[in-house]
Amino acid sequence: MRVAVLGASRNTGKAFVEQALEKDIQITVLARTPEKLPFTEAQLDKIRVIKGDALVKEDVAKTIVGADIIICSLGAKLEGMSISGDIGVEEAGIKNLIETIKEAKAVTAPRLIMISSTGVSGNYDVPYVFRPFYSYLLAKPHSHKEVAEAAIKASELPYTIV
Repeated sequence: MRVAVLGASRNTGKAFVEQALEKDIQITVLARTPEKLPFTEAQLDKIRVIKGDALVKEDVAKTIVGADIIICSLGAKLEGMSISGDIGVEEAGIKNLIETIKEAKAVTAPRLIMISSTGVSGNYDVPYVFRPFYSYLLAKPHSHKEVAEAAIKASELPYTIV
């Protein structure tokens, strides 16, 4: 199985790559700064790294060629009590992924898996004590995740949103 990962440098994307390598899954990652990838040399020897940006369609196309599954774990960083950098990257990255997959016209499209966030579709599943945090601090990043989720659902591609 071949898996392409966008957003492999932190959090869920990083954890996925580490676990996939233990199962001998072929991994390709897209990284703006490959030297900052948080993997050991032994892990990097097993990963195909594409230097590029999820906001550049050609870089996305190079990353996903031949993939059976595409994991999109893009998102802004939470630093202390503020969100920094890359707000909206998931929205633009998903748009590039959908367009690239459709343009490839493969007989079987790869499954697109988006790592989203609790609270994107409302606070019903967020513990009461955390609702202000989700409603105010994460409102802007969640609005971009919501647009990305809607684009995936409308794409007619096989998908899973986590």
